[in-house]
Amino acid sequence: MISYVATAAGTAPSPFPLLSRLPSLLPAAAAAAAGIFAIAIGIAVLAGGHGRPLLPMNRRVAWRLWPGPGFARSRVTLRCASGLPAARRVARRGRPSLTARDRLLGPWQEYASFAGWAHGWLWPPRIYTHLEQVRLVISPPQKGKSAAAAGSIIDAPGPVVATSIRGDLIGATASLRAQKGRIHIFNPEGAGGYASTVTWNPVAGCQDMTTAARRAGYLIEGVTARGLDDGSFWKDQASIVLAAYLHAAGLAGGTMHDVYRWILDEDQQPAAILGVHPGAARSALREIGAYLALPDRTRAGVATTIRAALRFMQDPQIADMLCPRGPGNFDPHAFVRTRDTLYLVAADAKHTPVPPVFTMLIAEIMYAARTAAGAVGRLDPPVCLELDEVANVAPVPVAAWATWAAGSGVRMHIYAQSYAQLAERWGDRGAETIWQSADAKIIYCGSSEDRLCQLVERACGQVRIRGGADVSSGPDGRQRRGHTWVTEQVLPYAMLLQLPRGWAVVIAGGCKPVLVRTEQYWRRADVLRLARRGARLILAPATPRPVPQVMPELLDPAPGPHGYPLDELSARRAARHAAGPPPEGFPGAEPWQAAGGGWAAWPPDTEDRREW
Repeated sequence: MISYVATAAGTAPSPFPLLSRLPSLLPAAAAAAAGIFAIAIGIAVLAGGHGRPLLPMNRRVAWRLWPGPGFARSRVTLRCASGLPAARRVARRGRPSLTARDRLLGPWQEYASFAGWAHGWLWPPRIYTHLEQVRLVISPPQKGKSAAAAGSIIDAPGPVVATSIRGDLIGATASLRAQKGRIHIFNPEGAGGYASTVTWNPVAGCQDMTTAARRAGYLIEGVTARGLDDGSFWKDQASIVLAAYLHAAGLAGGTMHDVYRWILDEDQQPAAILGVHPGAARSALREIGAYLALPDRTRAGVATTIRAALRFMQDPQIADMLCPRGPGNFDPHAFVRTRDTLYLVAADAKHTPVPPVFTMLIAEIMYAARTAAGAVGRLDPPVCLELDEVANVAPVPVAAWATWAAGSGVRMHIYAQSYAQLAERWGDRGAETIWQSADAKIIYCGSSEDRLCQLVERACGQVRIRGGADVSSGPDGRQRRGHTWVTEQVLPYAMLLQLPRGWAVVIAGGCKPVLVRTEQYWRRADVLRLARRGARLILAPATPRPVPQVMPELLDPAPGPHGYPLDELSARRAARHAAGPPPEGFPGAEPWQAAGGGWAAWPPDTEDRREW
């Protein structure tokens, strides 16, 4: 029972005070609703409907409005075509280990890759790509490409192979990736100050001629034959000869040191090994014999191509990592069944000697993935390739792999700074093949490359929009009002350069183009949470590269017995003198002894002055 206390006026207060104030609040609520409705109408007018929007596209994108006609607009369209429902449909066959409950209520990172946020202020739609889409990312330098790659590495559900020209990806992602599996670093040049933890012997396993041929082919694939008369001829010949040498080294339990020495010296030892070993491939022996019998100029051309592929052997640190006794501590066949992370880091994108090594190692991982998927259909979870600077650091044949990668459980993300990089490495046809093979293309704004802008303009297509009013007269003389319709490009050539920083256009099959705000990994919740806890992974620092001391005295001429510089002939005699007397009974022994062990006392006109 509620009791009330009488007031001075003799009335009791209301038990629902808000109800008593409702009449006074109604005008304010109506004004607020009208204001919100007016703002919504204004935004719709500025963004445009079927007609040409009032604001330019770059201003609409900066205000996170709908970019304009031709772009995907409704949330339903974005969600069904480029959202999680589309990724879940692919995951039913791409990740058979995930149940329906896992796909619906589990983490989306297990079956999708985040691309960015579409237009909108309150809960903007999130755009994803699924497991079977080959993603091609083209971004000018310093536009956020590496930041997006770091997010994909962190979210990858299975083993990751990440390439880079700097050590920033290691620092950004290694701590979180270590929570899923082991960290492997192959950083022979010490980029970023991180030490390498990987040793791998490419010769181990080459006792199988098929393995030797595969690895030799990818080693040669990592270099170009430009500047020669017929590049394909030299590459084919070099691949065949190098495979025979790898096979011989594998049968003898050798390393790349042996292969490199045989190539430089044109040694006969590999032919002897292949001729004696009972399990040697007869074709390898014939190939080495044919190579050594080639004319000098032809043999020199083949050897030059092989030496270009083996240029990494000139670096002692790289040679030590690739020449362990045994197979080394990295096994590609075991790696594809884990959730580990392998970082392949090069210090220089143009002049580094490691692209052939990276190409061969990634190819072996792909072969291991395809072999492991043969029994079950596809790898689950998939192997994730995050190939940054793919044209320079790891020029793998992405166009050929794209035809079977998704079906074998391999997710490929390819990153380049320009379309010209792809054309320079694989040629115009190869670059077009890569462009067509990529199901999802993410082109960052700010690109001014003519060819790329033309491709993006063509891929986005055209749209018919309503123009100005059209007044015409009918047969009866009455004026009729209508609208004109014009055809325009969805994303004009010049507009890609004017869009704000941090935005990209996503062109994926089954959906209209979408402009997205890309992810910056340092703003992720898991990265911030890790930073607050201070649980950063401590990696071993790279050891300084040993540098020999300078010896300026080597430039000075060697003094003679009387303090004068020696000429060439005298210098050679002095070297023989330092080596000791000639064999007894050899011509020249008597003058040596008569001079008390010195060549300087020889008579200048003696007839016994002969080299020994």
